[in-house]
Amino acid sequence: MRYSCFLRSAFCLFALALFCSTSHAEDSHRNSPLGINLSHVVDYSTEMPFVDVFMHSRRWISQAEGKPWGQGPKLELTKDGWVKSLKPGQYASALMCWAGGNPQGRYVCLYEGSGKIDFKMGARVIKRSPGRIELDVAQNGQIMLNLLETDSNNPIHNIHLIMPGFERSWKKDPFYPHFIERCRLFRVIRFMDWMDTNGSEIQEWSQRPKPTDSSQAWKGVALEYMIDLSNKLQADPWFCVPHLASDDYVRQFAMMTKEKLNPNQKIYIEYSNEVWNGQFAQARYAAKRGRELRLSKNAFQAQLFYHSKRSVEIFKIWEEVFGGTERLVRVLGSQSANPWVSEQVMTFNNAWKHADAVAIAPYFGGKLGRPQRASQTAKMSLKELFRECRKNIAENRKKIKTVASQANKLKLDVISYEGGQHLVGVGPAQNNQQLMNLFIKANRDPEMKQLYLEDFASWKVSGGKLFTVFSSVARPSKYGSWGMLETEHQKTNTAPKYEAVIEFTRKNKAWWKE
Repeated sequence: MRYSCFLRSAFCLFALALFCSTSHAEDSHRNSPLGINLSHVVDYSTEMPFVDVFMHSRRWISQAEGKPWGQGPKLELTKDGWVKSLKPGQYASALMCWAGGNPQGRYVCLYEGSGKIDFKMGARVIKRSPGRIELDVAQNGQIMLNLLETDSNNPIHNIHLIMPGFERSWKKDPFYPHFIERCRLFRVIRFMDWMDTNGSEIQEWSQRPKPTDSSQAWKGVALEYMIDLSNKLQADPWFCVPHLASDDYVRQFAMMTKEKLNPNQKIYIEYSNEVWNGQFAQARYAAKRGRELRLSKNAFQAQLFYHSKRSVEIFKIWEEVFGGTERLVRVLGSQSANPWVSEQVMTFNNAWKHADAVAIAPYFGGKLGRPQRASQTAKMSLKELFRECRKNIAENRKKIKTVASQANKLKLDVISYEGGQHLVGVGPAQNNQQLMNLFIKANRDPEMKQLYLEDFASWKVSGGKLFTVFSSVARPSKYGSWGMLETEHQKTNTAPKYEAVIEFTRKNKAWWKE
């Protein structure tokens, strides 16, 4: 659906007047960087960061002849996640590219050790030799690797499944070029999902994901890869420290970052993710610790205060490692919908004195998927839906300005840790098929590009600095249409949110890297 030509022209004239009214607004627009939240590295993601797709593989599934799927005996694994041995009649399966998104062609499987590997689903074995298997994979073909035999004295390990054309280069450069070129649009890369932040159980440095792990999809991606990607993109990394992380973990993490990250890049540091949000384990942990430390008689306030307290402790460790704050962007996380939360987080024990920014997530459209509105929303036309989204963007502007006013008085920037559309059914409304279809259709409509451009502009004139989009690539479902793109190779002209990012970015050439 479209506004009439008259309304569209009127809006364009209004927007032109708004952004050309002062040179300050114009300069702010030209120098506005965007960041991106990368999607989870998992077997069902349609984002393909690594040319070795085994790095995306699911945990080994124990199978047994004559038994239902996944009902085999417990597998014994090495510390790096390789299968040590198999019992008679047992085999192990690893799943990759389960939602598609991968290119078709001749893949090469490389491995060490003795045993037997076979492939099923969208993969067909063409040629075998010791330690090497060639196979053809269909476009968006699901891949199931079956480990049928393994020698317990020399078990199969170091399995790699290399995309077509990268057998000679994957060790030197593990990243898929298509993924790299897309990510070059962004000044900041937020690794929240790469770090498996929500509900992370990591406490000590010894528990961290490592490059030698059999997969980077089990407990998050190794810091080494996050640093390598940031260096390759010349982008600033945004790290989310696990909520249970010890001081030693934080120090070791900071030391490796200092050692390996290019010295001209900044580092965004945040304590976990959405510590205010009670649906997450980290929020419940902060609430518990806040009560134990008697930070406030108000339970929610105590939760927020603990977030401030632990954030400052983490910031100080990074400052010690880096010998100051010049390269650090110390981020206090907050809630977009409630400016009071930002005030509490910034002011507790003068946390603002040890921070550089407060981060919120100014999503639009979230109200439309709430259970009490779902039935009404599902009956809307696209024109009506977009009108409601525009109202929400205007409402957000007032809240952003309030937080910006609070922050600026304390000499802090307001940045977004996430943002964009939030058209998704909540709770029981998730299963409203009509609602889901409407939201997916809206995300695919060209008008969504205009909404994103208006949202970016509204953010900037409200006082926001860095805007970090959520998220990069993901297929739509009842759980949301979060991805700018639905698959790695989606055509740009069918991805309106991605088109908006490209257009906005190229107007900001003061920071964009050609």
